[in-house]
Amino acid sequence: MDERSIKKIIEDYTLRELQQYSSLILFNFDATNTFIKQFKSDHDSHQFYKNVIFWYINKFNVFPESILTFDFPLNDGGLGDRFVLTSNLLFTINSFSHVLNSQINLYVKLHQWQNPELEILANNFYDVIDFFHFKRPKHKILSHKINNSKPFEECERSIFKKNKIFNDHHKKYWESGTYWPMNVELKPKTIITFMFYLIDDDGTFIGHGGDEFKSITLKMLNEFEKIKNKFSNLNFVKLEDLNFAKNVELLSKSHFLISSEGMWTHLSRAMKIDTIAYTTTTEFEIEFNKQGHFCSGNFYKFLEEIETKCTSLAK
Repeated sequence: MDERSIKKIIEDYTLRELQQYSSLILFNFDATNTFIKQFKSDHDSHQFYKNVIFWYINKFNVFPESILTFDFPLNDGGLGDRFVLTSNLLFTINSFSHVLNSQINLYVKLHQWQNPELEILANNFYDVIDFFHFKRPKHKILSHKINNSKPFEECERSIFKKNKIFNDHHKKYWESGTYWPMNVELKPKTIITFMFYLIDDDGTFIGHGGDEFKSITLKMLNEFEKIKNKFSNLNFVKLEDLNFAKNVELLSKSHFLISSEGMWTHLSRAMKIDTIAYTTTTEFEIEFNKQGHFCSGNFYKFLEEIETKCTSLAK
């Protein structure tokens, strides 16, 4: 945002808002005499408040009233979507180390179109962090429970609009697969984990289906089973459909994960487990392969990579 636009917005603040926001900014910085001198305003207190706020917005590209207040859709969106959103929020909160507290507005009600089996039960945002097995941040996070639902897309869009730091971390996740550190202890590798979203010949999803771009048919699954049978000396273990804690345990001792793109490929990458993913979405293929993992929308290339990995492991 250009300086003229910032100044125009600041002019709309009430005196009370000017006092409140400037005080908050000064309180959370080492406000020495030298630091304060940069806001000199020839004994005009109103201008002093504006100078402080202008400096803050111009430096951090966020507005003081919305700096660390975020809406979080506890029970809307895919599990993987909420996993990534939680990770990016933690990075954002951590980036503002000068701020004492942050607040998450936790929309706890299950959205009307949401699968009840994907519901997360949480009293505060720390419960969400623990559910996903992320490490807790040092900074205090306040939670405001709202007994209502809010669409995932709306929550994420509002954060993108307000916070440049969040945008930067989202871009970093997309480009390099950077997730907030996990609270997980990796164990000796003894298994190979796998998970697929399945679709019937008539287009009907089987079980907990994802979407047509990352689901495989029963015929394709049979081709994968042939590879499993070929390497009978290796221990293949299917991940649970919805048991997050169990899947963390399984992945912690997995050589690599074979899976449809989705929640479990987020988790495996966050845990730094080699991942072989299937999706026909080109941007996801590019994302995975750029990050040092493997992804293909060509199922036979996907199978070739699995066989290559298994052959190397079986030696």
